[in-house]
Amino acid sequence: GSFVSELKPAVIVDVGSWLGLSACNFAFNVKQQELKNTTVVCIDTWLGSLEHWTLPELKEHLKLKNGYPNFYQDFLSNVKKANLEDVVVPLPVPSSIGTEILKHAGIKTNLVFIDGSHLTRDVYDDLEAFWELLEPGGAIICRDYTWQSVKDAVMAFCAEVGCPHAHDNAFAVLR
Repeated sequence: GSFVSELKPAVIVDVGSWLGLSACNFAFNVKQQELKNTTVVCIDTWLGSLEHWTLPELKEHLKLKNGYPNFYQDFLSNVKKANLEDVVVPLPVPSSIGTEILKHAGIKTNLVFIDGSHLTRDVYDDLEAFWELLEPGGAIICRDYTWQSVKDAVMAFCAEVGCPHAHDNAFAVLR
C-alpha cells in the first residue's frame, strides 16, 4: 500500500501473479486511493514454478488436467470476486516476453513486484529486464527475499548496476 500511495503509478507490473493475491492487493490500494487511470498488469504463464512441479505438497495447486495446469481460472475468479477486473489486466506470457510487449507498447512503470521463478538466474534476468522499464524514482519489489536464490540475484544485480536497496522480508531495488 505505501508504495502505491508514494509512487502513484500509472502502471503496476505484477510478475508471477499466481492466484492474484498481490495483484488484488495492489488493485485494492489503487481504488482506495482513487487512482482512476492506474492498471495492474499481471505477467505470468500460469504454468507453475519449479517448486510446484517438484514438491508433492505443492503439485496439487497446479490443478493438472491431462498433464496441463488449470489454475488460471482461479486467478480470474479471484479478481472478479474482488470486483477488480477493471484494474487488473492479465498478460499470460513468460516475463521475458512480457517486458518486450511492454517495451513495444512504450509502457514504462515506477512499480514492479517480482514473485515469479525463484531460481537465481531467473530472478536476476527479471530484475535486469524490468529495470529497463523502470522510471527514475521507481521501485522493484522482490518477494521471498529470505530465499538464498532471491537474495543472491538481488545482491548480484545491485552490485552490477550500483542501485540502492532496502529490505525487510521483501526487497526493494530503487532507481
